[in-house]
Amino acid sequence: MNARLKLLLINSNNNQGMALPFALGIGVVMMLAGTLMIVRSQTNQSHVQAQQSTAESMNAAEVGATRIFSLLNENRYLAMYPDCDTRDTNGLCSDTGTTPSWANAVNVPNLTVCEPSKATEVRDIALNQDWQPIDPNNAKQGEYRLLSYEYANPGVAPGEGKLTVEGRIRGDNDLTGSVSQLTVEIPVSPGPVEDTPIPGVWLNDDPTDGTGGNGIQGDVLMGNCNLTKDQLDNLNVTGTDPQTGQPYQAKHTNIQFPEPPEIPSTAIYLGVVGENKDGTLAGVSGDITLPRVGDTPISKTINNRTVDVYEYEVEDINFDSGSHSLTIEPGKKVTLYLNGSMIVKSNSGITHSCTNTDGTPIFGCSPTDFKIYGLGDSTNTICTAGNKRIEAFIFAPEYAVGTAGTGGGEGGIKGTVWAKEWSNNKSCGSQTSNTAVVQTARWEDLGLEPTNTPPLLSNQSSWKRNQR
Repeated sequence: MNARLKLLLINSNNNQGMALPFALGIGVVMMLAGTLMIVRSQTNQSHVQAQQSTAESMNAAEVGATRIFSLLNENRYLAMYPDCDTRDTNGLCSDTGTTPSWANAVNVPNLTVCEPSKATEVRDIALNQDWQPIDPNNAKQGEYRLLSYEYANPGVAPGEGKLTVEGRIRGDNDLTGSVSQLTVEIPVSPGPVEDTPIPGVWLNDDPTDGTGGNGIQGDVLMGNCNLTKDQLDNLNVTGTDPQTGQPYQAKHTNIQFPEPPEIPSTAIYLGVVGENKDGTLAGVSGDITLPRVGDTPISKTINNRTVDVYEYEVEDINFDSGSHSLTIEPGKKVTLYLNGSMIVKSNSGITHSCTNTDGTPIFGCSPTDFKIYGLGDSTNTICTAGNKRIEAFIFAPEYAVGTAGTGGGEGGIKGTVWAKEWSNNKSCGSQTSNTAVVQTARWEDLGLEPTNTPPLLSNQSSWKRNQR
């Protein structure tokens, strides 16, 4: 109490009647001021708590969106389909039949990659819109749930997905806390082939023994689900990809063979090379080098470059007995369109090498300058010698391709092989661990690209908080 107030209270008797009310009035004012300050402090604290709760629920929504985006990135074909096509009056997804959606994930083309659990996982996320904990061991981290994923033109890229997620922070009861809603726009583009590692061996209809005991220095792609994950892991795959630094591996794939090229009308007809099936010499026998003197190349555009290609139509290449050789001149681009089989045993050989005898590379020469397109049916085989390595791109979608014998690991194929299956039978097969294929091809040198490459998901282009 200040000095003036004390003087007022001890003043003359005439002033004693006013001192007490005045003192009480001062006390009331001070009490009201204190109460106002307390209320204001509590209000500010409530605002701070609400802002903090909103920020935490928004953070939970962002975590949920990031997790679902990661799921899409691991199963990129899924990004081209909505989470649900039809909902009932209660908002529950009622997709049935063959409708492709997350809720009907088994119908999303190429999603599962031989792993049915993937479809089940995705389906559960679409049908179960219950809250999912950020951390099951820490409720304070909050929860999230998927509300919807929209995609205007299912199955087609380019397009844009619209992902809507809610996040919440629980209070002391379900009536408190905060809920935030977030919509994320995800651009979806056609998948570039460069994002897919080029295989050393790609088998479209592989048997359960895969590549047998042969070693493959390159990725091995399997086009169906005959082999389990454990069987894939047990294939003899060696080496490391020089571009990525990652070990080569065998895996299932959803990408598909392109259509093999048709025989051009300008192709030079060679007929049978080596021996006829009855053992007599064919029209082209003995030692032959391609291109021959006088053969005319055709100008083609490969990898945006105009190049000269020597193209030949061949019925069979039969080097099964005797001694024959077919040599491809290094630095020349030669393509064989093969209607039948190609059998090369150890006494003969097909030679295409981009390496000089002293081990130095030949300038301007690529292993896949030599291409063999097998255009026959499943009765045909391409069998290379186990003691002589051939550098080539072999694409024979209906053939069995393999390497006969061991040859001390000196034979086989350097380049890439795309075929129906790997030959492991006695007539053309080796169960030893010799390296039968060394991957040295590049997509840009082949002039062919696989189809159905997985789409590319760009970084989320827009994060928008929705008003609730």
